[in-house]
Amino acid sequence: MKTRKKPLLFLFELLMIAACVLMFYPVIMMVLVSLKDEALLAGEPLSLKTSFAFENYITAAKGMKYWRALLNSSVLTVFSSLITTFFGACGAYAIMRARRGKKLFLVLNALFLIGLALPQQVAMVPLVLWMQKLHVANTLFGLILAFIGANAAYGVFFFSGFVNTVPVTLEEAAYIDGASPFTTFIRIVYPLLKPPMVTLLIVIALRVWNNFMYPLLLLQGQKSRTLPLTVFFFKGDLSIQWNILFAATTLVILPLMIVYFILQKQIISGMLNGSVKG
Repeated sequence: MKTRKKPLLFLFELLMIAACVLMFYPVIMMVLVSLKDEALLAGEPLSLKTSFAFENYITAAKGMKYWRALLNSSVLTVFSSLITTFFGACGAYAIMRARRGKKLFLVLNALFLIGLALPQQVAMVPLVLWMQKLHVANTLFGLILAFIGANAAYGVFFFSGFVNTVPVTLEEAAYIDGASPFTTFIRIVYPLLKPPMVTLLIVIALRVWNNFMYPLLLLQGQKSRTLPLTVFFFKGDLSIQWNILFAATTLVILPLMIVYFILQKQIISGMLNGSVKG
């Protein structure tokens, strides 16, 4: 049996290596092109050779106002992810544990499910009009509100299944001790939901960080641009310097890669714990 397993294991490892190469090949080529000078890029654009032209990154960072855009994207991602995750957990707990007004909470749950099913493009025009009426258009605060509203249904739907796995007896014991529903949620239920929260934080952070449509519609002016917007406006109308553009693209994905490599143990453990209910 062991002799039969060895060829299968070797074949499986080859398939995994091939899959990794296919997945990382575009990223590798992006980095290699970003490090080529104009002469090498014109002569051998797809070769593995590189001239280590690190000045491309300096040119890209200056042209795209990188640090300002990085600050805008970081503020949007951090606040949108944390607030959406917290209120998603609160909404799911209120719907699943409602004792009074159960029908009202069921209607709210149905509305959340409808919001989850509808494409976000349908709400673009009403969203812009409401942002203007509330006088929060062209502000990071308004964009944070838009991201929270866009991901609220997903957060409630995500936490609903996990709230049902929390033993009701723990909450009843807290009620007997005189705890209010909010205190019970914060001290009893909320800590038990931390593993799935890590998973949802990662998903929402990626959705906000890479989002292009909302910042394009709701933010005007170079000072308020996010990183995806800076790459879009970075290219010229008549000609494109591909090495500079690829350097700008590398700078966009670099912060998330750094965060992942620093927190990879916490992220992986949180995703594994959050994927198992009960």
